[in-house]
Amino acid sequence: MNVLSLDNVSKTLLDAPLFTGVTLGIDDGEKVGFIGKNGTGKSTFLKILHGVLPPDTGTVSRHRELTMSGLEQHPSFTPGTLLREFWFQGRTPAAEHAAVQQPPGAVQWLALGADARVLDRFASLCRELGLPDQDAPMDALSGGMLRKASLARCLSRGARFLTLDEPTNHLDLETIEWLESLLRRASFGFIVVTHDRYFLDAVCTAIMEIDGRKVRKYPGGYERYLEARAEREEAQQRAEQRRISILRRELEWLKRGPRARTGKDKSRKRRARDLLDFGVRREMSIREFSSAYRRQGTKVLELQDVRCSFAGRQVILPFTYSFRRGERIGLLGPNSSGKTTFLRLVSGELVPDEGSVVRGETTVFGHFTQTGTGIDPSLTVLGYVQELAERVPQPGGGSLGAEEFLEKFLFPRSMHGIRLERLSGGEVRRLTLVRLLATAPNFLLLDEPTNDLDLDTIRLLEEYLADFPGCILLVSHDRAFLDRLTDRLFLFDGRGGIRGFTGSYEDYREALREEPAAAPPERPIAAPRPRREKTGLSFNERREYELLLAEIDSLEKEQKDLEEGFQREVTDPALLQKDRRRYGELLIELERKFARWEDLAGRAGD
Repeated sequence: MNVLSLDNVSKTLLDAPLFTGVTLGIDDGEKVGFIGKNGTGKSTFLKILHGVLPPDTGTVSRHRELTMSGLEQHPSFTPGTLLREFWFQGRTPAAEHAAVQQPPGAVQWLALGADARVLDRFASLCRELGLPDQDAPMDALSGGMLRKASLARCLSRGARFLTLDEPTNHLDLETIEWLESLLRRASFGFIVVTHDRYFLDAVCTAIMEIDGRKVRKYPGGYERYLEARAEREEAQQRAEQRRISILRRELEWLKRGPRARTGKDKSRKRRARDLLDFGVRREMSIREFSSAYRRQGTKVLELQDVRCSFAGRQVILPFTYSFRRGERIGLLGPNSSGKTTFLRLVSGELVPDEGSVVRGETTVFGHFTQTGTGIDPSLTVLGYVQELAERVPQPGGGSLGAEEFLEKFLFPRSMHGIRLERLSGGEVRRLTLVRLLATAPNFLLLDEPTNDLDLDTIRLLEEYLADFPGCILLVSHDRAFLDRLTDRLFLFDGRGGIRGFTGSYEDYREALREEPAAAPPERPIAAPRPRREKTGLSFNERREYELLLAEIDSLEKEQKDLEEGFQREVTDPALLQKDRRRYGELLIELERKFARWEDLAGRAGD
């Protein structure tokens, strides 16, 4: 039974059509994931479902017994509001009715009658989510705490259908998994906008995608959506092959030289140009590229007994670690446990209370923060990147212009002259990331880089970082992103302690499941390690040591061959991309071989 039905719904904002001709239904208890590029109208679509915004055309029908509750990306509240009063400032009819019942300036819980049970549920959820007492001022809550309060309000109302707009933003992983478990077991239905692919696959029974002003609905979870999307794109590729055949015939006709043009001839010429434009656009959308990077020396970064505190609270207890080239480490822990502070210590933005931070001479940081830095809104998209880098070095030699680099991150040339004040929040965040990467750092510090990015941009960023040969320190609530890009974790316990775990996030979760009563196999790294004395090499290590130089020579020869190939004229773009990818792999492999050789050489006394 459909509880929500849309018939030929369309919407335009600021003269820009968002979606047209949407006809679909959502069943009772159905759990729908809603995905699409930033700016395509997902939040607007949710507001239309709620009745907050009317559609331009078409109708939205709601079952007469349907009750709805919503979670907004950026909830508002009156200054001075207390947590206990926040529940009354929602948009649902139930909340408005309850608010009317209250004497001015007061909230009398028991006077609400049946609504008292809902408020008890709100208070219980607040406690479960670790929020402070009900008299805490909303103005004092962090972004993560505010998101938890909004979740508690949305979930407490007992609605039959929820709309959830980016519910995982600003939440720590423990809370995300709590919410995931709750929604998986829930009997109510919902539509959720999120870029968290693990979340989508775990809780959704259908996926809706907005693309090209159309909304399509796919049955099944995110994995099934990917399969169905792949099948649809394969069909489109077959159609594209037919278009290419037409294009070739049309181009042959255009090359025949001047002759009398009939109306039909002009139509053929226009159609050929349209097809040619389509081919160029498609080529731009699938073009790949290599990570910008500058070579890094043997010494990367050393932390020795660093300690940091704020307002008398120990944020980081004495911690020692020596980073090696090519390491990819994810930082995990509850909100306010010190992850962002750790990145600021590493970058040099903060000075530790005790201990030392020694950076290698060739180490160049790229620090992407959660909040970003102040930007000049009068700058253009291109000017903002060119402030720091007019050209972006490539690992295979040569460089890309800032214009080309912007295109790789889905900023077409038509946007390069647009002022920053006209960009959406997601576009500004993506542009800030492009500007950072254009400086070719070799040590990336990424604090929630996927916030406000759509799935297409996240996938593109993943591809870029997967080939990045330098070090990465990553804070992210996106588990799929963490799993793909890190192979080691630092676990922050919220009391200043940091422990190490070798493996991905999924490996860590598996370790917790296997030993629920005990901590997973971790190695404490908060205390300095004693310097290892030279103990000589075992037989196998001696054999490895003898072979390493030959392996390094072979890899360097392959590297030289590729570099020579990059200087030649490009005849096969696909082969060039393959060679560039291999070149990036070679850099990583050589870094690791050299590091291993230096370790063995030191122990061998050579």
